[in-house]
Amino acid sequence: MASAVRKHGGAVTFSVALHVALVALFSVGFDFTSSRTPAASQQLAIQATIVDESLVQREMERIQAAEREADERRQREEQAAQDAADTARRAVEEEQRRLDEVRQAREQAEQEEQRREIQLQEQRDREAAAQREREATAEQERLRLAELQREREAEEARQREAEKLRQEEAERQRLAEEQRQREEAERQRREEEARQRRLAEERRLQAEAEAELARVLAIEEERRNARDSGLLAEYIRLIQNRIQQNWSRPPSARPGLECEVNVTQIPSGDVVNVSIGRCNGDEAVIRSIEAAVLRASPLPRPAVQSLFERNLVVTFRPDI
Repeated sequence: MASAVRKHGGAVTFSVALHVALVALFSVGFDFTSSRTPAASQQLAIQATIVDESLVQREMERIQAAEREADERRQREEQAAQDAADTARRAVEEEQRRLDEVRQAREQAEQEEQRREIQLQEQRDREAAAQREREATAEQERLRLAELQREREAEEARQREAEKLRQEEAERQRLAEEQRQREEAERQRREEEARQRRLAEERRLQAEAEAELARVLAIEEERRNARDSGLLAEYIRLIQNRIQQNWSRPPSARPGLECEVNVTQIPSGDVVNVSIGRCNGDEAVIRSIEAAVLRASPLPRPAVQSLFERNLVVTFRPDI
């Protein structure tokens, strides 16, 4: 509204000035008519008393001319007043039209201002919505970037952990390889020592075997010589006689009794085990023979040590 007044300020000023001029014009016109006409009539009346007819006639004519002139002037003034009134009316109407235009312009301006305000508010609302959307988008982007950052940091942490594990695994494998190499070297050393021990043991065993073989050969030679000389047969007879001497013949023993007796002895001659093999006697005979062998312990020792045998098979024939 203020902008409309500023825009049409000249028209408003002109309208006010025109109204003031019309009021002044009407006041002057009416004063002129009322003041001049009575004065002229009074003057003519005064002169009529002192002049003749011709003068009166001329005066009347002059008066009439003056009146006509006054009438014409009055008419002109009235016409001018009318014209001025019409002009003023038209000016007023124009001013009213202009005021209406100003009012309409003001209303249009106000409507335009309201429309602009509405558009501006809508624009502000759209901008605010766009700003909120941008802020929301920015927040989402920030959250996305933060999530990406967290994922990147997590991935870097996983990679660091994987690299650490890889390095630890490489170190473990290196240490394991060193340990394996040490163990392999130790194994090879032990194997070499074991091989050397085996070689030494084999040499020792071979030497012992050779010595044992020589001893056995010597014993065998001695046994062969003892058998050939009858010492082995004598040794067996001594054992048989010792068993028979300790045997108590059971009632069930028949003539022609013959049994194989398996005897296990130690070098001192002490019997550690006895069992009966092939035998033609009954159970009582077998038990009596076993008891006789145990009572005969220790058995006679051979005249030649090489004739000693831990396990002997003696034929028990008490009737011979």
